[in-house]
This record gives sequence, C-alpha cells and structure tokens, in this order.
Amino acid sequence: MLQNRKTMNLDVVNKDWLLEKLSNEQSMMEFVNFIDSLLEPNFSISALNLTRQELNLWKAEGLVKSNDSELREWVRVNFFDFIWLKMVDIMRQSKIPFTAINKIKKEFFEINDEDLRQLLSNSFKQGRGEIPDSEVMTLVQKEVVAQDYPPAVIALFKRYFPPFNLFVFGLMIDRNPIDILVNTDGETVYLNPNQLAQTNVTEALVAFLSKPFIGVPMHTLLDDFYDNPKIKLAEQQQVSNLTKLETKVLGLLRKENIKEVRIRFNKQLKGEIIIEHVKYANPDVLLKNVHQILERGKYSTIKIVQENGHIKIFEEVIKEKILI
Repeated sequence: MLQNRKTMNLDVVNKDWLLEKLSNEQSMMEFVNFIDSLLEPNFSISALNLTRQELNLWKAEGLVKSNDSELREWVRVNFFDFIWLKMVDIMRQSKIPFTAINKIKKEFFEINDEDLRQLLSNSFKQGRGEIPDSEVMTLVQKEVVAQDYPPAVIALFKRYFPPFNLFVFGLMIDRNPIDILVNTDGETVYLNPNQLAQTNVTEALVAFLSKPFIGVPMHTLLDDFYDNPKIKLAEQQQVSNLTKLETKVLGLLRKENIKEVRIRFNKQLKGEIIIEHVKYANPDVLLKNVHQILERGKYSTIKIVQENGHIKIFEEVIKEKILI
C-alpha cells in the first residue's frame, strides 16, 4: 500500500496495542515511562560508523540536535534520533540534498498546535468509541477535552509523540516492512510491500513516480540497531524491554550466529525475541539448534513456540501465590 506522508500519523500504530495502553492509568504510565527511557541520550553516535566531518556537516545543516559545539564519537543521542540519523545516512549516500532532508525532518518532527489539537480530538473520539469505560479516557475528558487542550498538554504531546516517534513505534510493534520513497524535492511516499495489491494509483502517485527517487527500508534500520555490535546488550534490553534473562538469550543467539533475530512488542509492551525462517530451508533444524543452545545454558524459564512461520522466544514468569 502506498500512503501520502500527511495521512500517516497514528495510522502506522497497531490500534489494538494502542487501545490497551489507554485502557487504564497504570498501562498509560508504563507506556510514558518507557518512552522517557527512549528519549534519554544513551546511544553513542560512534555506533553509526560515520566520520566526524560528516556528523558536523549534518549538525551545521540542522539535521542533528546537539548542544555540543563539535560532534565527537562520545556524544550520545536518544533512540529516535539514532534511527533518524541512520535514515539520513542512507539518503545522503544516495545524494539526496540537505534542503530535501530538512523538509522531511520538519514533517517528521514538527506539528503545529492547530493540527495537533485536531489530531488529539479525532483520536479521543475514536478511543472513546472503542473503550468508553477506560480510566484514561475518563481522565482525558475531564482534564484535557473539557479544558480545550491546555498548552501544557500540547507541549507534552509534542515531546512524546512527534510523527516520527509514532512511526517508529509502529515498526517496533507490527514488524511490517515499510519503505519510504524519497525524491530530491523532499517529497515522500510510504510503501508497504505486503499490500501492493491494494495500491490506489492516484495522479499524485503517478506524478511522484515519474521523477527519480530512492527507497529507504525503514524496518531494516531497526534490524541494524539490534544487530549492531557497538550497541551494548544493556542498551538493547532498555529499548526492547526484555527481561535480564531474555537479554542473555539474545546475546547468546548473536554469539552463536543465529540469523534473522528480531524484537517485537506484545500488547503488554514486553519485548519478544523472534527468529524468522527466511534463510532456513528446514525450520525444524533451526528449532532444534535453538533448543540445544538454551539447554546448554539451562534456561528453564525460557519458552520457545512456533507461530505464523517464525520462532518466538520469551521468559515465562510464574507468580507464586502466597497463602495467608
């Protein structure tokens, strides 16, 4: 499916997952705390494998947010900025001009108050219709909608939910392949290869495709993050919301050179380790290998299941009942 940038916003976020986060105050606070952790500058730009000259040129062109006068390898950025810089790297390798990238950056990270109020209003109406008895919806009605979306709420949403953050969440949750087509004018089209048969060929799309463009495979940027040896397992654990034992398993799989390892979020905002069968002619052999690896490590609480053409690995935490 092809989509125009202006219609994106919440469309890429799994609705069931988002509604679960809005179902009660505790779930919403867990969600906010998780976003807070992703907004912390914990990731070294050295993991981007870029030269200092490139980074400082990008800073001069306004593509990198940093208070440092000069960008060096120890400078750190948050998770969303890290993914954004990976995207910039692909665009620059394909000679997309800085003016076009800045136009894309503005659409990704900026939203004016009027558009945000309209987005919040539409989202509230949709959420109210889906989960009318939600604690969060009742609170929002009283403290936000009834107060006509006060400035503090607008500022909060601008910090936590710029369009790019929502888009990356969509990738992390659904793990669907998404390519952003970009031309030298900074125009973009979103391509979901799994939905090509549903493509609505409009005049605007034909006009876009008549010019040279490149494709940025956004889902692979997340794969690069998980595969990057310069990113520590503790940082992987933070972003993926894995347990300590699951993080050890992730490190073990990387050490054993198990391919096609991905992280996907479930509705409870917990990361699950997924191994796809893409490069394996015999999935049973892969499953046997994973079982043997975990048995050697004596990971008794780690469970392995096959579903939808892939292997899912997660820690099963059993809460013991306390008799009083």
